Amino acid sequence: MTGSGVRSVLAACVLALSLCAPARANDSAAALDAGGLVLVRDPDIALVSEDLRIGLDRIAVDYVFRNGSAAAKTLRIAFPLPAIDGAQLSGSALSLPFGDRANFVGFTVTVDGAPVTPQLEERAYLGTNEVTGLLTRHGLPLNPLRRGDLEAALKRLSPAALQELGRAGLLSEPSADAESLWRSEAKFHWEQTFPAGRELRVSHAYAPVKGNHLLSAEEAATPAYRARYCLDAAGLAGVRRLIAASPMKGQGLTRAVEVPYIVTTARNWAGRIGRFILTVDKGSPAALVSVCRTGVRKTGPTTFVWEATNYVPDADLRILIVANDDALLGLR
Repeated sequence: MTGSGVRSVLAACVLALSLCAPARANDSAAALDAGGLVLVRDPDIALVSEDLRIGLDRIAVDYVFRNGSAAAKTLRIAFPLPAIDGAQLSGSALSLPFGDRANFVGFTVTVDGAPVTPQLEERAYLGTNEVTGLLTRHGLPLNPLRRGDLEAALKRLSPAALQELGRAGLLSEPSADAESLWRSEAKFHWEQTFPAGRELRVSHAYAPVKGNHLLSAEEAATPAYRARYCLDAAGLAGVRRLIAASPMKGQGLTRAVEVPYIVTTARNWAGRIGRFILTVDKGSPAALVSVCRTGVRKTGPTTFVWEATNYVPDADLRILIVANDDALLGLR
């Protein structure tokens, strides 16, 4: 596909998550945003380059930082995990990459090639009120989408404990089968020393919490859909070709996956990003992919690259990969 067609098809599918009516209630799941590293802004720490690689099952980022001052600086770096709102997501089809652990995206980090073990700070809230202590006291996981652990923990609770959690508004009813209504927020963090006058390489990787939805040609053809998500005539034609070959062609549908990435966190670094490289891998030559960036180049059967210099991130990414292959898309 041409760069324009690549941008069009993928961008076109983004809005399907909110606009397409699914064939069944559990056929769609929203993506959860995550992105890059965050630290307190420091005028001496510049981001020389960022190499971002986005695939269906893995996001990897290589940073090169430079401390321009004459003295070493130690700053705390954080990686925020996506917030998990049980009230919105408990009954959804969304599944976490690693739903049996607090590190549900499998986050890893290295500095100059050496692994780092960051601290994990995990908290839970109901509205603005923190409920971490109450949930911990009853042995409940703070993440309401750790469904297996949560179900087992609720079944161990006494009727009195379930009543307490219900009165606190944390459960939809005082029952072991209730939906969890709290929100979890978590982040990895560590102290990092940036040596004076030289570069430091920091790399991290994780599995995205991607969304999926059914996509129809009718929805893709609406003016709002096309305008907002860069869907040109070639992109719309690509969607229609996939639908014509889809196992769901009788319903006029194909499947799309959204992989989000928050680029704008890089504004925390001093100045602009010297060199920014985005590589997107759609996983199969038969899949369609699009990125709302101009100048995207195809570099292989499944890979596409966009580059910028002196870059100030102005919009986050919503990478959409469209295919008729559920296994490729990681759907069960």
